[in-house]
Amino acid sequence: MFAACSTPAGISGIAVIRISGNGCIEAIDDLVRPVRGAHGARSLRELAGYESLYGIITDPQSGEDIDDVVITCFRAPHSYTGEDMAEISCHGSVAVKQELLRLLISIGIEPAGPGQFSRTAFINGKMSLDRAEAVMDVINSDSKKALDAGRSIMSGALAARIGSIESDLYEAMALIEMMVEFPEHDDTEDNAGHLKELMARARRELKILSDSYDKGRLLSERVKIALVGVPNSGKSTLANALSGADKSIVTDVPGTTRDAIESHLSVRGIPVTLIDTAGITSTDDIVEKIGVERSREVFSTSDMAFIIIPPDMTCEETKTRLDIPDTGVHKVLVFSKSDIGDNPEEGKILEYAKTVGIEESIHVSGKTFSNIEEMEDSIESFYEAKGAGSAEGILITNGRHMALIGRALQYVDMAIDAEESGMGEETASAALRAALDETGQITGKTVSSDLADTIFGRFCIGK
Repeated sequence: MFAACSTPAGISGIAVIRISGNGCIEAIDDLVRPVRGAHGARSLRELAGYESLYGIITDPQSGEDIDDVVITCFRAPHSYTGEDMAEISCHGSVAVKQELLRLLISIGIEPAGPGQFSRTAFINGKMSLDRAEAVMDVINSDSKKALDAGRSIMSGALAARIGSIESDLYEAMALIEMMVEFPEHDDTEDNAGHLKELMARARRELKILSDSYDKGRLLSERVKIALVGVPNSGKSTLANALSGADKSIVTDVPGTTRDAIESHLSVRGIPVTLIDTAGITSTDDIVEKIGVERSREVFSTSDMAFIIIPPDMTCEETKTRLDIPDTGVHKVLVFSKSDIGDNPEEGKILEYAKTVGIEESIHVSGKTFSNIEEMEDSIESFYEAKGAGSAEGILITNGRHMALIGRALQYVDMAIDAEESGMGEETASAALRAALDETGQITGKTVSSDLADTIFGRFCIGK
């Protein structure tokens, strides 16, 4: 039996302490002086699953009342962990939580380790490993789309898709085995055609999952967006307008921002890290020079960059001072300070922009918030263009899952090549077996105890 507080540390209106382990309900029953229970129950022992009792927890040694609580019971196997469970809803003071946990430990209930509830659920077959990992994705989600992706996997969508792929791979292996054991069927057109169809379908489904990571990664790692431009171009004003907070200092003095300033925000449900960089300029100031170098580094490692062009910046200055590299970073030209006028060389700048891979441009004013929504539109379009092949709302956001899917895809390709090149059914079968070992580690069918410990060790205590 083990227990932990499942609500965050600190003071709150209520807190929840979870206990799991067969016999735990009876173990804590002697600590409770019942007041009223479901269907007139006068003890926890009388409660069925999903029923509650209101009472007072008392220290059996001192007789002192600790807190008024509501205790909800869950009976095995219909609980989160698959064991008997109880949840104590108490007042959320630090002292109350500490005293309740002390009492539970005094009667032999051990403190839970990180992820012990979810690990127990996995061991007892209540959820697959990918679903357990998605629990933490949901807990850690800080945007609507990240929450949706986590909930999709937690609901079993990925496990079902992997199960379908594995069914095709197992059927393909069985067909190969039959062809080896009964050579007279080896050249049967129907068998050979069906085998190719099974492997091709498994490959196609794995590729769809693999492609979705391009989009899913942006949810787990956040879309990294840099605001790049010369000093006093309006970067900081736009950063504050987008983030809705005055994180960047705004003055009329060029070079006010000397270091990269990060803001975490959600844009149309997309998690974004917005980076206001130091103005790019030639300078002898050591601190400012370091800031400029850092700005270029941030730009080169971003997913997306808004290149800020003020009204008084010429095309030649855009070329020489910004020196925009033609990289894989998605770049958008932003003509800033539109409230004071347009840039007279906008046409020339747009022509130059095409030579460095910039096709999109926006006119905005951070001061009046004019057209800020167009920057949000641009962020949303960039995100939606990623992983367009993903199906049924499944996005791979977990790097571990992506690595396993990638290796499984390689093994399936090896099996297909073995069949097409005449290398032999044994080679194809071995490759398919290796692919199944990889997919099994996603759902936990073939996961080692050490890996499970590592994964659940990253969970918070109480989940």
